[in-house]
Amino acid sequence: MILTLLSVGCSFNSYDKTISEIKITEYRKPDSLHVINEDSVVANTLWQDYYSDNNLRNLIDSALMRNNLLHNTILQVEKANEYVKRSKGDFFPNINLNLYQDQAKISRVDYPYNTHGVGLAVTDWEIDLWGKLRGMKKAKYAALMKEQSIMQGVKVSLIANVASLYYKLVGLDAKLKAIDEMIEVDEIYLADLEYRYKSHSNNDENAVFLSRTVSRGTIAIEQAKAELYKAKSIRPKIEKEIFVTENAINLLLSRSEGEIERSSLDTIMFGEEWSDTISIGVPSDLIRFRPDVMAAEYAIIEEYSMKDVAKASLYPKLTLRANIATEENLNGSWNDFSTSIIYNLFAGLTQPVFRKGELTREKRVRELSSNQKVAEFQQTVLSACVEVSNALMGYKTDREIFVSLSKRYDSLFKAYTYSRQLNRTGRTDYIDVLAAQGQLLQTRLDLSDALISYYTQRITLYKALGGGALY
Repeated sequence: MILTLLSVGCSFNSYDKTISEIKITEYRKPDSLHVINEDSVVANTLWQDYYSDNNLRNLIDSALMRNNLLHNTILQVEKANEYVKRSKGDFFPNINLNLYQDQAKISRVDYPYNTHGVGLAVTDWEIDLWGKLRGMKKAKYAALMKEQSIMQGVKVSLIANVASLYYKLVGLDAKLKAIDEMIEVDEIYLADLEYRYKSHSNNDENAVFLSRTVSRGTIAIEQAKAELYKAKSIRPKIEKEIFVTENAINLLLSRSEGEIERSSLDTIMFGEEWSDTISIGVPSDLIRFRPDVMAAEYAIIEEYSMKDVAKASLYPKLTLRANIATEENLNGSWNDFSTSIIYNLFAGLTQPVFRKGELTREKRVRELSSNQKVAEFQQTVLSACVEVSNALMGYKTDREIFVSLSKRYDSLFKAYTYSRQLNRTGRTDYIDVLAAQGQLLQTRLDLSDALISYYTQRITLYKALGGGALY
């Protein structure tokens, strides 16, 4: 009977990696981007190498050390590690040291009853016949690896969020600088108009509208003032956004306030902060490096191991018990145990017979749960592929938008410069100057937004491919 049970117990189907394997030859990508197979892909690039801005590196290091959410996930990993250590201890017996003294006085007996002794007892040492303890150990280890993957996912998200906010802040600084420069230009242009049309200026606005001698110069001055006020009205909005973004970064650093040191946009654009192209890699890198995919697969391993534990619980449990002790009675002293030595050894098989269907239901629940985890893993992989595909398209389109806006800005800057020169000589109308000026301001703001979006897409793509999770 025992040999038959052993053969049945050894026939359990443990987790096979092919269960969670999905054949993905290629994720959808824009036609102009080619997925290449090489070792130096962005997916396995260290975040310290991907983000070479020293100010950003310092912020990320500070966030990794201080962020409360990341610290909480690290504690969760440590808890899972303790469960793994505890599961290893299940293979060893419980050993108790017993020290006792028993004394009683019986009536009509001249001497009291007195015994004492010391002994060691091994209690409930379960022999792992069917792999129950091994399955529990494997499940706890898979749970540990799952928590580590979750922690890496939190780390990747934290790094990406800090980087995105950092480059947003750099872009906002550039927008604020552009507004200040435009305000300065508008003030100079307005002063120039007021000097040229000095004879037509009038401090009484009602008098201007009521006068029959209103000139083109008066209208030009008012239009120039309107453009100046428009630029000044944009500045407070940018200042507010900078303030809010700085607070968001400080929150990721788990502090209420602090100075955010950052580089200028010109330093980043014309330096060597980032290369102009990204090597994407092959879809297998997606499986290798994404923390959510790794966590989903470890969840399958955990459930399959617990399913084996549930199966093993249906079979007899072999336990060993042993005891060895000394006993001294009557008037013997504590240091003399020569009177008697007691020892025993017990081995027994305990077969569950009726537990209200608890073990059978647990086995069925674990089977259903393992199937759920496989489906969740498949969906996680497919969602990851879509995320990478969207990031690739976003990277491609935002790069094209930035290039087009850069060329538009160059053309508008030339048009604005030419119109100013012609207006001074009276060869063009002031309306042309104002139109070119307004378009130039808006395009410069759009260019800063496009650059922020472009950097954000690079960060999103890096995160979608794993974000340096294994490092």
